[in-house]
Amino acid sequence: MTAAFAFAPGLVLRVAGPSSAVAQLRSEYGPCEVADDAPPALDIVFGSPMSGRATPPDAIGVTGGHKTVTWRITLGNPANEPLCAWVSTGGWPASFARSLVQGYVVEPLLSIAAVRSGHVLLPGAAIVADDGLLVVIGRSRAGKSTIAARALASGQRVLGDDQVLVDAAGRWRPFPRRLRFYPDLAVAAPTAFARLRPGTRRVLRLRGVVATATGGFVRPSLAVDPGELGGTWEPEPVLATRIALVERRADAVTIAVEPATTERAVEWARQVLVEQRERLASIGGATWRPSLQATALAEADLLLAAMAGTLVNAVVVPAGWSAAEGIARTAAALGLEPGP
Repeated sequence: MTAAFAFAPGLVLRVAGPSSAVAQLRSEYGPCEVADDAPPALDIVFGSPMSGRATPPDAIGVTGGHKTVTWRITLGNPANEPLCAWVSTGGWPASFARSLVQGYVVEPLLSIAAVRSGHVLLPGAAIVADDGLLVVIGRSRAGKSTIAARALASGQRVLGDDQVLVDAAGRWRPFPRRLRFYPDLAVAAPTAFARLRPGTRRVLRLRGVVATATGGFVRPSLAVDPGELGGTWEPEPVLATRIALVERRADAVTIAVEPATTERAVEWARQVLVEQRERLASIGGATWRPSLQATALAEADLLLAAMAGTLVNAVVVPAGWSAAEGIARTAAALGLEPGP
């Protein structure tokens, strides 16, 4: 089975493999699906090699795993176009393994292909606020998805909760991926939680029980369609009016907002992008290192151009605050909600 997804001009992901694997990525990227004969920038093959082809002799294969699942990732030559990777997974649940591979390999590879098409796939949330588009850049667990959920529940447009595309002209494009929620959504975004379907709320509550019973060993996020919170797919790009660099710090005692420069925003984005590609870098090793370095340099140039003239603020949030307090105060500091 094969499917293709066009995220931006020149940025097409083609996926091949068993119907279960293709269907899972369709549930993520469905709004961008195009005819599967579209020229790809990235080929991902789950299970058997595409069209019966064996993996090339210069491919790099690495086996890994996390808790109850395993995988084997084989990367093609980074100089090739399209970029190629082969994936096989094991363990249970299979959907969990594929979700991890999506975050560890598929989207980092897509970020490399994005640069080749003149875009940056940036780990960030993008919310259309009253004064225009706000782009929030932060590391994993900075609260981007929960802030986006609160914004959706209040009727605001969200281009992405964890990934967003931008080109050198500063045009920010939505990224069609499902939202990722944890059981603490009920306290961190109660209005959003109440708007979810009853079945989704039950699954989140059950996952909270399982996480407690296993001491946190089993604690996967739940992928939720933005439509449950009123989100709609609007592919038109938007120009940003503000950029916020959100950081949770153990030494902070209260929330602080301070002006920042474009250069600081680019450096912050660069660090987040490097972290996103850590697993990919470990798989690719020395063979992929030059390509990753060239990608990082090109991303910096693209981001400098994209962010030029845009207001940038740094937002420091105490790491010791509860999820409810941290998210509420961050949303207020970003101007998305009234202060608590």
